[in-house]
Amino acid sequence: MSLRLTTILVFPLVLNSCATLDSPRKPMPITEVVKLSKSGAESSLVIQRIRDSRTTYALRGSDFTKLKANGVADPVLDYLQQSFVDNLDLYTRYWVTGEGLGGCSFCYPQPVDVDTLESGYGEVPATPPGQYLPDKPQGTPGWVPYPPKVPSAGQISLSDIEQMAKDGASDAQIIERINHSRLTQVIGVGGTSAIRTQPVVGLSGSELAGLYGEGVRYPVLDALQGQFLAQFIEVERLRYMNLGKAPMK
Repeated sequence: MSLRLTTILVFPLVLNSCATLDSPRKPMPITEVVKLSKSGAESSLVIQRIRDSRTTYALRGSDFTKLKANGVADPVLDYLQQSFVDNLDLYTRYWVTGEGLGGCSFCYPQPVDVDTLESGYGEVPATPPGQYLPDKPQGTPGWVPYPPKVPSAGQISLSDIEQMAKDGASDAQIIERINHSRLTQVIGVGGTSAIRTQPVVGLSGSELAGLYGEGVRYPVLDALQGQFLAQFIEVERLRYMNLGKAPMK
């Protein structure tokens, strides 16, 4: 038997074994993150609990502000964003190479309703991750506008968005600009050819929460997070193709 055939036969067994071992696992509810934070637990402990549970949350931009108001500290907000981006990076690589995790709902970032402090498939309405292919990486939340529009309005930075809000621009005006611009200093900050174990997050959770304090409202934060993730996925798709991965058909 050839090595290639052996690999093909064994790989599904490995996946099935992992699925069997992981099937009882339940993601950590977002309410537990808030409860731990409000209890006065150190940020490192809260982060470790989330990491040990292997849970990632699909958080919109406004969610970070709401979580901060619920007592979640900046280091935890940053971890939540980093883990979310790490997952999308992995799913993008799988997408480019033709791999995937199937319909395993607990393997993907969990949908969240921060207003009610509920999370998880079956708890919060969300399209099952397996239904997103082939238009975007499996597990990408439906609210991420991928593929991003061709940037017809040039570039925009976080400081530009903050300034527009201070100058009295409406939410609709700012969102329109975000949706048709290339985000600067937050997308592709690690380059498209570097070999690394984690992507560089150019827009942190604490930054999103901080923008609200500067007058940037929830709808704008949600649009900003959506565009950030959409443009991030596109940059990572190109990066994996540049690293010699097979292009998508």
